[in-house]
Amino acid sequence: MEEKATFKAGNRKNQLISLAVIAALVLLTFYTLHSKLDGINFRHLWSVFVHLELKYIVLAVVSMFVFVVIEGQCLAVIARSLGYKMKLHQATVYSAADLYFSAITPSATGGQPASAYYMAKDGIKVSDGTTILVLNILLYTMSLIIMGTWGLLVKLNFFMEAGRIFKLLFVIGFVLQILLVALCLLCMFSKELIRNLGVFLIKCLYRLRFIKYKEEKIEKINGYIDRYQAGMDLVKRKPGVMAVVLLGNILQRIAFFSIGYFVYKSFGLSQAGYVDMVALQSLLAMAVNSLPIPGAIGVSEGSFLLLFSSVFPAAALAPAMIFTRGINYYLCFILCGIYTIAYHLSILKRQSKRRNKNEADRIL
Repeated sequence: MEEKATFKAGNRKNQLISLAVIAALVLLTFYTLHSKLDGINFRHLWSVFVHLELKYIVLAVVSMFVFVVIEGQCLAVIARSLGYKMKLHQATVYSAADLYFSAITPSATGGQPASAYYMAKDGIKVSDGTTILVLNILLYTMSLIIMGTWGLLVKLNFFMEAGRIFKLLFVIGFVLQILLVALCLLCMFSKELIRNLGVFLIKCLYRLRFIKYKEEKIEKINGYIDRYQAGMDLVKRKPGVMAVVLLGNILQRIAFFSIGYFVYKSFGLSQAGYVDMVALQSLLAMAVNSLPIPGAIGVSEGSFLLLFSSVFPAAALAPAMIFTRGINYYLCFILCGIYTIAYHLSILKRQSKRRNKNEADRIL
């Protein structure tokens, strides 16, 4: 039976609602910053921007592109191990769709279904597409744990002096990432144990009337477990591929964290080194990555101001935060959205040509 992609990439209502939520969060964030940080407005930001060292801003933007491309290549490496060949533009659009839809959905829940949808449209079986994405998100999470642990070791004294709220966010984020990896591995190595545990929890929630239609929930759990099991089979057969993808995910994280360093250098500052800046960005990512807020808008900005207050001069701190987030989130979000929409339109055009050809063949 032919597999079908179920993700509704063209659901305009849901996308508009998500974009409205992001716009509200952005406005609230900038209103809060404007009220707490005197003199921060667009005129002031422009006056700061024109005095930055342009070459470092260019490097920051290049790092953002590298971040997107590496994720696509990680997907391509896994796909090749399953017998699929991804072109560069295809792998990049799967990455862009993941980043775009992750940015507009809480806890980044929309990214993987979007990527799976476009993979299916390009001829990759839904089951294989899911395996590719499941393995990549597992290795992505492991890379975040590795980078977060490294950042903690490098900046331990700095972390101990950070505020209680940030420490709490970091610990919660770290624990959640560990639990996610453990759950994935448990699904892969102990299929029946996690299946029985999932069914037990569903039945408990059903009896407590927290959920309805327990059979439907149990069926979904079984589907998830089967997908993770398929991923484990690939890990067992080709462990070297997984090592390459893990390294790729670490490099992707480094490219992302490099954006903050290049923004720092664009101000003509040099007191903090590259390692220091990447380590601080690693701590920040771990603290905000698991928050159920699209793009962690608001929390990321506030945490940046807290963490980097001793790195940037007071007058440069807020503009540095805005430029860093402007590149690593807002610009990335906009460009990935444009690329995804353009690819979606090309698919619609391709489908239209196919329908017209079929109709012409029937007439003949």
